[in-house]
Amino acid sequence: MNEQNKLKVHLEFGEAKADFEGDVNQVFDAVVRFLTKIYPNLEIINKLVYTPDVSSLAAKLVGKVEVTSEGPILVSRDELSARDAICIALLGAYVGNKLGKFSKDALSSAELAKITEKARKTISNEVPKLIDEGIIERTTEGEYKLTISGIRKTEEKMACL
Repeated sequence: MNEQNKLKVHLEFGEAKADFEGDVNQVFDAVVRFLTKIYPNLEIINKLVYTPDVSSLAAKLVGKVEVTSEGPILVSRDELSARDAICIALLGAYVGNKLGKFSKDALSSAELAKITEKARKTISNEVPKLIDEGIIERTTEGEYKLTISGIRKTEEKMACL
C-alpha cells in the first residue's frame, strides 16, 4: 500500500487514546472495535440503527447500474418493472452522489424516464405510489430521491433481482 492510500486516525475518548493507520477498511474496523470496547452499547446501537453502507450498496449495484458524472445508467432495464427501475435508478443516484461521481442524489421525472426507458406517463403514475409508501420523497427542486426506508427496501429487493 502506498503512502497516498493510507488512512491515519487519532481518537481520544476520555482517557482512552488510540492511533490507527492502514487502508480505509482496516482502519474503520479498528475504530469500531476500539469504540465498542470503550462504549459496549455501541455494538447494540450499531445493530439497531440502519445506516446505508455505500460500499455494500455499490457492490450490489454492480451489473445493474453504472454511475457517471451525468447520473446513473441502468445496465439491464428490460426485466425490471417501472417501480424497481425507478428505485434502482434513484439508488444509483444516491450512491453516485456519495461516491462524489454525481452532483445530486435526486432525479427529475424526465431523467427517470430517460434512465429507465419507461414512458413519462408510467413514471408519473408510479411516483405517487412510491411517495405514499414512504419509499421516495419529492425534493424542494421538484425531483425525487429515496428515503432511508426506500434505500433499505431497495437494497432488500435487489437481493431478489
